[in-house]
Amino acid sequence: MQFSSTIRQMQDAVSKVSQAIPAKTIDPRYDNVHLTLENGLLTLFATDGELAITAKCPVETSDTGNIGIKAKTLQDFLRSMYDTPVSFTINRQEISDHGTVSISTDKGHYKIPCLFESKPEKTEKTYAITLELKTEELQDLIQKTIFACSVDGMRPAMMGVLFEIEENSITGVSTDGHRLVRCRKPITAEIAEKQKIVVPARVLSIIQKLAQNDSVTMSIDEDRRSVCYSCDNVVLEAALIVEPYPNYEAVIPVEHDKKLVAQRTDIYDSVRRVGRFSSIGDIKIDVNGATLKIMAENTNEGESAQEELTCNYTGEPITIGFNAKFIEAALAHIDQSEIIIELKSPTTAVIFKPGAAKEQEELIILVMPVRINN
Repeated sequence: MQFSSTIRQMQDAVSKVSQAIPAKTIDPRYDNVHLTLENGLLTLFATDGELAITAKCPVETSDTGNIGIKAKTLQDFLRSMYDTPVSFTINRQEISDHGTVSISTDKGHYKIPCLFESKPEKTEKTYAITLELKTEELQDLIQKTIFACSVDGMRPAMMGVLFEIEENSITGVSTDGHRLVRCRKPITAEIAEKQKIVVPARVLSIIQKLAQNDSVTMSIDEDRRSVCYSCDNVVLEAALIVEPYPNYEAVIPVEHDKKLVAQRTDIYDSVRRVGRFSSIGDIKIDVNGATLKIMAENTNEGESAQEELTCNYTGEPITIGFNAKFIEAALAHIDQSEIIIELKSPTTAVIFKPGAAKEQEELIILVMPVRINN
């Protein structure tokens, strides 16, 4: 069994499917990239049991067959090579499922072990809902929500992004209990009723790397337990998080009597500077009239910082504390130059919005305040 390709084509395909390979596993089935030759096409497949990635790569061959190669070995070899034509010849050992892959390039010959196997089993699923999404819109939706996902394994539902799919919109929601993001994008979909699924953050981070062309097809199985993303010659299938997502709408305040409008970069840069002077990572924000003060101190080292900014503020004076990193992250994920901050009290969640009217409808970021010592 043999086939020919180029290092760059093979490296691209192997690097895509290898993202499904777990960092550590005691199951050797999940260590391998599975290669299938059929009809002049090389299909690569890798899985960790819950997430599977398939990629297709055109090659020169007239053979058919299936082998498994240790993913790390193959990937390390391809990464170390320059782009050049390459040929693979697979030989089977007598009375054994083991074999050798002989690799030839213009400057050398290499051998790595392989395993002859039957075609990897894939459970066929029936996808009841299919959406065609613009890659740019999906990438933006993921980028604006994934940062707020929880990493607490005791709350599995919050370790993913909740997608609410309706006829005219798709909404992504993420929260870790201290902050919450809701981002909405317009779409056109033939959906009879609102659908809710929770996609693991790891799956979405891989989609960010795989989705390159103009559109991505997102499919949901009829049991709402699996999701499939198709883009170009790559297919990713993954298990959904089935635990119910918290009722996030109940924590979004609807009545804020204080509103602050300011330049996003001014506040972002100030928080980054002042936050470095806090002993526990918290900052204090004081708003009175057109003046916004950002303060922090490290009493153990005798350090402190205070900066004053101008803003447009309506409401009674307020002093409120925040985790500086949460404010930085919120501001870093807003695209507009002007932001709106809505407040109510030192213990009520604060809403951050982009300043443009259209963006206000698409994105809100909630950050819970922290207790401060006066």
